[in-house]
Amino acid sequence: MKRLSYTCLSTFFFSIATLFAQTLTEAEARTAWKTLQRQPLTEKSFRETCDLIQDTGKTNLNLSYEWLAEYVPRVQKEGKWEWAHMLLMAWARAKESFGIFEESAKLHQRALQNAPPNSQQYREALVGSVLLYNHWNKVDSSAKYLALGEAAAKAANDRENLSFLYTFHAAGRIPPNDFKSRENYYRQAIQLAEGLKNKNAEFTARYNFVVNFLEDNPAQQVAEAEALLKLAKDSTLAHRPRFYERSNFWFRNPIPSVYFYMLQQNLILADYTNANKFADLVDEVVIKPNLVPAQTPIFMTQMAFAKATIGEFTQAKAYLKQIRELLQVAEKDIPFPNYFTTAGLIAEHDKQPQKALSYHEQALNKGYTAAFYFVPPDMYYAHALTLNGAYEKAQKILQKFDSLAKNTPYSATGLYYYEYLAELQKAQNNLPRQIQSLQTYYTIKDSLTNLNRYRAIQQVLAKVGLREKEQQVIRLNEEKAAQERQIQRERLLYGALVSLAALAIVFLLLYLRNRQVRNRQAMALKQNELEQLEKQRHIDLMRGVLEAEESERRKIADQLHDDVNASLALVSLNVSSALEKGLSDQQSEPKLLKAHEVLGNVSSTIRNISHRLTPLLIERYGLRHALEDLSKTVNISEKLQLEIIIVGFEDKHRYSLSFLNEVYRIIQELLQNTVKHAQATQATVEVVEHENYVSIMVEDNGIGISENKNEPGKGLSSIQAKVTYLNGEIEISSAAEGGTLVVIDRLSPPLE
Repeated sequence: MKRLSYTCLSTFFFSIATLFAQTLTEAEARTAWKTLQRQPLTEKSFRETCDLIQDTGKTNLNLSYEWLAEYVPRVQKEGKWEWAHMLLMAWARAKESFGIFEESAKLHQRALQNAPPNSQQYREALVGSVLLYNHWNKVDSSAKYLALGEAAAKAANDRENLSFLYTFHAAGRIPPNDFKSRENYYRQAIQLAEGLKNKNAEFTARYNFVVNFLEDNPAQQVAEAEALLKLAKDSTLAHRPRFYERSNFWFRNPIPSVYFYMLQQNLILADYTNANKFADLVDEVVIKPNLVPAQTPIFMTQMAFAKATIGEFTQAKAYLKQIRELLQVAEKDIPFPNYFTTAGLIAEHDKQPQKALSYHEQALNKGYTAAFYFVPPDMYYAHALTLNGAYEKAQKILQKFDSLAKNTPYSATGLYYYEYLAELQKAQNNLPRQIQSLQTYYTIKDSLTNLNRYRAIQQVLAKVGLREKEQQVIRLNEEKAAQERQIQRERLLYGALVSLAALAIVFLLLYLRNRQVRNRQAMALKQNELEQLEKQRHIDLMRGVLEAEESERRKIADQLHDDVNASLALVSLNVSSALEKGLSDQQSEPKLLKAHEVLGNVSSTIRNISHRLTPLLIERYGLRHALEDLSKTVNISEKLQLEIIIVGFEDKHRYSLSFLNEVYRIIQELLQNTVKHAQATQATVEVVEHENYVSIMVEDNGIGISENKNEPGKGLSSIQAKVTYLNGEIEISSAAEGGTLVVIDRLSPPLE
């Protein structure tokens, strides 16, 4: 009897995983390949290339292998070792699924060399190597990579890959016949996988524990497998990943695998009711969606055989008809042994013993390849021999299964063995033996019936428990609904409070905003007032400068009228008198001398007025020269002994002429005040040119400033106005030893 393990089932359903995507013709696929290879290697082009390789493999596996051999080196050359790992692992699994173990081993070695030793990809390649060598029955190699993988997974706390390793270790029967160790590995694998988001490792561990470890206890296998169905429906298992979505091991088609396994186990237990149910489920999820000649007939033969065993001969005939239509070959060339076993059972049911014998003989000649049996096919052949009268030959074949039936009596093998043996003994007229065989047959049948009844009772109890759980869920839902209503009321209350608070905050914000607006308006008014005051100050300043200039003009006019005009009238009178009396007159010479003296004074006066208006010396020679000339003029008058100190002013073009004229006039006005009002005999003027401004200091030994004088005179007012206009500061004080000290600082050209 041949039983399908996880390796067989995953390979058995491997082709289904690729049937749902749209296929391309070979010409279309090659054109798409050339287009993709001209593109730069990006994540988008990589995914599209993987999809093309995977989809092309459905119809032309060799072409997909050819493209993998071309594409992997290119990906590695561009440094994308993670992508190369995905391709190598998929390539290796494909080779392994078709039993090409040597090439799969080479690809696993390439994957190990491609990945860094401490990486997730390296551990995945070790897991793949263990699984490969288990399939290949290479125990030593499997143990070697198992040790490497276990050490690497433990070091990285990689629970998923460690779970896979323990599962494959136990499923590979390492060590052999050590059931306790195998069970421990399964238990550890399940424990490691529990709680992981992806359920592949947990399902793989639980499935292999059921199929491989509980194989001697069919009843427990069925119970565990039924519980496994819930896990099989997890979304992480239902998904069929592309190359770039999962490079680790993943369990292909878990739900069909469990359905198929349950079908097989229920047939072994002769539980035809449940077997029929799972046969229909396999038909729904495997056969109906995939009516493709290359894959579907092999599944149909299993379903036909199951239906014939159950006694659903009409459905079995329909399956066989579909197989012939799909394969389009002569019946004798159909490659599936189950087809001929099913046809033999149908012929027996139709009372055609010779035809049945022919079909069972062909089934034996086809061998066990891709066959699904829960009863050895030789037993069916022996039964056909009995129906055709070949008793001795039938007896010899049945004798081979005597020990097997005795070792596993409570199974379909034992049931069918004693049924067929009783029929043979009846045909041989061996009544005592027939009665004995029939007693054993009915004992097994009753035992299996009771077992199935027990399972049915357990199912009923489970359903009762389920109803209680449903009622509990209903109560919990009602409580939850009440809580939700309470929460809703609280939300409404809190919402109202929050709304009121929000409204208050809005009013507060509006109030604050209104205050800010009023404050800004007040600040704007204040700023406007300051600007008006600044403008008024500027107007007053300009008025002071204009008044000073007007005063200066009046002084010049008075001097021209009083001094120059009167002096010139006196000169004119003396000259005209001398001309009338002639030069011989004694009085003519004194008169002319007086006229000459007066003209000298007039010249000096006009020269002073010219200096007051616009000193030409500043324009021609600079401020230094003009001040030195002013010092000489003051000293010649002998009214005041003046010492002038000048620092700087070497570059006469550094300041504008108007600015230098204003500086000159300020010094001139200060000296004039000193001569007229201070009653000083000595004075010192210090003029210093700084980097960005000019400072002036004037000190005399006069009478000083009267302490009772609150208001400055017109001369000082004029000076103050000019200093302010030139951005300067003025300080006037009495000296400690008498006299006046005037300090003017930070004079600079006025702003435009």
